[in-house]
Amino acid sequence: MSVTATRKERERSAREELILDHAQRLLLRDGYQNLNLDELARAIEYSKGTIYLHFQTKEDLTLAIAVRALKERADMFERAAKFAGRTRERARAIGFACCEFAVCHRDYFNIEMMLKSASFWEKASEDRRRAHNVQAGRCFRSMNTIVQDAIREGDLPTGTHSEHVVFSLIAITMGSHIVGVNPDIQFYCGIENPLELARRNQDLVCDGWNWRPLLNEWDYSATDKRIKAEIFPDTTLLKSA
Repeated sequence: MSVTATRKERERSAREELILDHAQRLLLRDGYQNLNLDELARAIEYSKGTIYLHFQTKEDLTLAIAVRALKERADMFERAAKFAGRTRERARAIGFACCEFAVCHRDYFNIEMMLKSASFWEKASEDRRRAHNVQAGRCFRSMNTIVQDAIREGDLPTGTHSEHVVFSLIAITMGSHIVGVNPDIQFYCGIENPLELARRNQDLVCDGWNWRPLLNEWDYSATDKRIKAEIFPDTTLLKSA
């Protein structure tokens, strides 16, 4: 590759990141329906045509924002999966990472729900959809590997299907995060700390699968302190830990 081509590729990549940075800011402020590409073009000081050179549609742009966030989530999961401890402690580190991600990307789970609608998904480019699936696959594999280790080591009962355990954890986690950011539901249910409740729900699912050590068999508060110290020292969670 020539020096000129390499420079152009760097410039293109930098311009795309600039577009994503400003688009994410506008998306957070105005929501998807009110995301205005003319305003975005003025903010980045390029024409709207330049935006379309990078992103085919508004859906494609929004999905690119989600993919960038999802990559960060997958990076956090893979880092958490390396936590030294029992398999359930490693799973707890993943749950910790998931809640930390929710703090850093408060809009993500609402966007994720929107992505699942066919009317949105089909308007995004195939490359962008593929990129999203790659990052989602990384998240799944991080958790599934731990579950498979738990079955092999006897922490989960023989005959347990790892994919079923992961599915149940995904369902309770996604549901907890989506519902937890709804102020009306928080009020009706008397929820003061949605993230704490999300982690409690994850614990109950693990207990339901008989994933040992169970909550009443282990000092998980000590585990949380280790997770914070060793994996996420700058976390906004567990300020008192």
